[in-house]
Amino acid sequence: MKESVNIALLGKFLSGSCTDPEKESVQKWINESPENQAVFEEYKKVWNLSGMDNTQMVVDIDAGWKELNQRIRAVEALDKEIHFEKQQRNRQLMYVFMRVAAVIIVAFGLFYLFHNINDKRQNTPSLTYVASGISEQAFVLSDGSEIYLNKEAKITYPEKFNAQTREINFEGEAFFNVAHNPDKPFIIHCGEVEVEVLGTSFNLCSCPGENEIVLYLENGEVRFSSLDSANGSIREQIVLIPGYKAVYDKTTGIICRAEFKNQNYLAWKTGVLSFEKTPLPEVLDVLEETYDISIDTDRKYDELTLTARFDNESPESIFEVLHTVFGIDYTIEGQTVLLK
Repeated sequence: MKESVNIALLGKFLSGSCTDPEKESVQKWINESPENQAVFEEYKKVWNLSGMDNTQMVVDIDAGWKELNQRIRAVEALDKEIHFEKQQRNRQLMYVFMRVAAVIIVAFGLFYLFHNINDKRQNTPSLTYVASGISEQAFVLSDGSEIYLNKEAKITYPEKFNAQTREINFEGEAFFNVAHNPDKPFIIHCGEVEVEVLGTSFNLCSCPGENEIVLYLENGEVRFSSLDSANGSIREQIVLIPGYKAVYDKTTGIICRAEFKNQNYLAWKTGVLSFEKTPLPEVLDVLEETYDISIDTDRKYDELTLTARFDNESPESIFEVLHTVFGIDYTIEGQTVLLK
């Protein structure tokens, strides 16, 4: 190292991985002349700016230095042919400039390689699952979040979540029990609605044929947002607390918040329906939603209320109770119930 710089040795020196004799050799070379000192300072600046000491970069540094040496030798040979008659000091400054440029090229190459590897690791393939029936067991994601899916509910999710967020696409109805992680929000995309949670339990209904998207919050806290379909920006946003539901109207684009007092929204999962002095029109609405049936009637039944509990009962048995209690006749044709 008396006349020219040994780049590989300089790299070991700057990374702190060279032996004591090598350290002495580098230091002696630096002290030999102001030109050597200038070369060393330029290498040190490039080293620090390019982050070559980042321990997270798993790349072939030796191969990089080898390529760098080849570039420098080619540049020096060309420089001697073209600038043979120039003074020694100008040639030395040119060497410094080209060496620094070569180091920058290698550094950027390594930086690109590192980020390309990272991107490939994070871009995990998406998977899709469609429930053939009501799930008795939870569908578990890679973060431990549990999802109980109603019939034909569909989720699209990554095999492994990235380092920043946990995002899935969803349609249908499901009960979510999201694993708590305040540093990695869980985001559900439902068309023009986005739900963001940190860790909580809720029922979400975003069925393709329905005019509303409804979320019932059981515990925790969620942010419920409507999105602009053109650019994805947030149009309206509310924060829910337990005991409240958010309703998004697909026609008007408006979000409403309301309190709910019963657990009948979970009847598709639990099989339990509970009514306490509930107006009969409301009971009929719950039965339609729970059993995916259509109830036709010419009467409103506003004057009637029902107090009852049904545990995994069939629609036929429930309408038989209504017939016994209120004298309402009925006929069932497929998925349609006619009240008389």
